[in-house]
Amino acid sequence: MTARHQLRIGNRRLGRDRSPIDATPPTPVGETLQLARERKGVDLFRAERDTKIRLRYLSALEDSAYEDLPSPVYTKGFLRNYAIYLGLDPDELLERWRDEMESARSAERIAVAPPPMPIAAPSRRVTLTPGMVVSGLVVLVVLAFIGYLGVQLLRYAEVTPVSLTKPANVFSTIDAERTILEGTSGAGATITIRGPGDELYTATANQDGQWSREVNLARGRNDFSITATDAVTQRVSDPPLPLTINRPLPEQSPGPSQTAAPPVALVLSLLGPAEGSVSTDGNVIVRGVTSASRITINSEYQSQPGASPAPAGSPSPAPTSAATDDPQASPLPTPEVPIAPARDVTVPESGTFAETLSFPIGRWTLTITAFGIGMTPIVETRTITVEPPVVSGIQVIINVSGRESWVRATADGVRVPNLGTLQDGETRTLTAVSELCLRTGNAGALNLNLNGLDFGFLGRVGEVGSWIFRPGQAPEPTVTPC
Repeated sequence: MTARHQLRIGNRRLGRDRSPIDATPPTPVGETLQLARERKGVDLFRAERDTKIRLRYLSALEDSAYEDLPSPVYTKGFLRNYAIYLGLDPDELLERWRDEMESARSAERIAVAPPPMPIAAPSRRVTLTPGMVVSGLVVLVVLAFIGYLGVQLLRYAEVTPVSLTKPANVFSTIDAERTILEGTSGAGATITIRGPGDELYTATANQDGQWSREVNLARGRNDFSITATDAVTQRVSDPPLPLTINRPLPEQSPGPSQTAAPPVALVLSLLGPAEGSVSTDGNVIVRGVTSASRITINSEYQSQPGASPAPAGSPSPAPTSAATDDPQASPLPTPEVPIAPARDVTVPESGTFAETLSFPIGRWTLTITAFGIGMTPIVETRTITVEPPVVSGIQVIINVSGRESWVRATADGVRVPNLGTLQDGETRTLTAVSELCLRTGNAGALNLNLNGLDFGFLGRVGEVGSWIFRPGQAPEPTVTPC
């Protein structure tokens, strides 16, 4: 049966005539074309020339190699023209060609499933190849490296702890001029102890983490702060460990001896200003530590900057006129003596004080007196000079105190030479016109003098950072490294 439900037997169709049915199968289209061409007595080259159909397409039609032919539309055209050329019925050949194509597609749709393959038993033996050994070693190296990185990250993220074992309490009373502080920290850690008046002590923990350091005690309250710096990461413990030690004041014995002058029992440690210091803005900070309950700050004008000071107690020279013989000449005006600042300060329980006084231009002598009930006062003096302010430019004097610190600086965008790691006691002077950038690894070790003004320590012990200095401004921290 075909798609048109007509049974083709041989070269006739059922229903068109009543002739006997021929059971011989039809000749393939390709063979029919080849026989017709041979009967006509032409070869493929002559047929190509006459039909204008390429030789390879004529050969594919005669060989029934339809896969070598173009699309079905062109194939039907070639087949019709070739049949007419050979004197065959084109419709007949097209019907047989369609039947052959349908039979070929049906044969292609019949798929025979291959027989199932027997399941082989898995081999129980593991063959160790060189590639497997190399791969295993690479994996082990990678895992070891990742573990090492993890350990290092955890180590650098940790902060070395610091604890105190002696004295046992952070608030203690010790009646002695010196005492020993003991505690624990990380192995090899550097212990920094900041005492009253920013006095620094350092110690190094042994392999067991034990450390000890002897410190001085003044009469009254002594406040300490203790930090530890890791030997590898250089990270500083935060916050610092506080410690307060009270050294009792001496008691007065009763009796007639009380009428005599009491012994000197006061302590006055003056931290600023330094002797001979120079100020350009007129502000002078008087600071220190004392066991007294009250201090007074008095000042006395000496002379103008650069002039020789008059001897103490000498009378002032009388004003004279440029022409003393002229009775009509007016005497020169007597120079006005600047007002001398003074201050009366009640010392807090911590024993530390800091007072800012404003002075006119000139040379001054400061007298700081500490008072205690029933005790002989203590007097400290300082000579300072107040000069006219510097209009432009920056001068920073660095004094390394307590421990070493690395320093890097740029002046007006140019790197300053001869810095690097500075040791305790070294001094450097840095100058710039418009901007100075200073970076350090231990701000608590740098004592600064900015344009003649004692600025004090730049920051905390172990603090790493950068600061910008500009004319007429205080240093400003910056996140941009110098």
